[in-house]
Amino acid sequence: MNTLPLSVFIICQNEVERIGLVLESIKDLTNDIVIVDSGSTDGTLDLVKQYTDRVYHKDWEGFGAQKVYGQNICKYDWVLNLDADEILSKNVKKSIRRVFDMAEEKRAGAYSLRICHVSHLSKSKKPRPLCPVNITPRLYDRKRAGFKDSAVHDKLVVFNRGKTKVLSGHVAHISLKSFAHLQAKINTYSQLQAQDWFEKGRRPSLLQYLYDPLMFFFKNLFLRRLIFVGFEGVAIAYMLSTGRIQRIALTRRKWKAHKAAQA
Repeated sequence: MNTLPLSVFIICQNEVERIGLVLESIKDLTNDIVIVDSGSTDGTLDLVKQYTDRVYHKDWEGFGAQKVYGQNICKYDWVLNLDADEILSKNVKKSIRRVFDMAEEKRAGAYSLRICHVSHLSKSKKPRPLCPVNITPRLYDRKRAGFKDSAVHDKLVVFNRGKTKVLSGHVAHISLKSFAHLQAKINTYSQLQAQDWFEKGRRPSLLQYLYDPLMFFFKNLFLRRLIFVGFEGVAIAYMLSTGRIQRIALTRRKWKAHKAAQA
């Protein structure tokens, strides 16, 4: 099957357990796979070089900065961004090919993917019924859409309020490598979010310690349907709620230090 005039870029660090599955799922779509690595030491680089010679190092500067760098060095204007733990299904690849069957002027500026949570404890990478689904734009024309340079947020922005369409098919998201890895990510992300809150002037109250983590736990468990992932889903919801506590505590600490410096 012919490849498409499409670049796929992935930012990563120490993803040897998962990124091979991702690369296998895209190798028939494109001849331009771009890897932006921020310092892998686990064999990730040796693995990705089996699929592409377009491997670049960039010190970590935040999600947005890494993705802006990645999209700027892509060969084609049409770009697909995937995380190192997101595997394309056959159906979504068919949907992507249908986009390229259309005339350029009939295409939307960006297309969203249905990214479905898949347990790392399961042998099957097929999403369960009612599993958590995140619909987010990832396939886009970089002349009409792109990522912004933000340390915390990495959401794709469509220029001039252009429309985004949702592709059929799913992407299997193996979001959990290990519980220790998730905790490390939560710790790092909580620090970034606390800095973001502080810079925006947000001052969380003591009352937020009581209601915010609890509400976030139930939001993830039921509204985001992590309960349908099983034990892993319950554990993830709990760990994410502890991340909210960290964010509140770190933000309040920053304000306390700021007040002391002004005294």
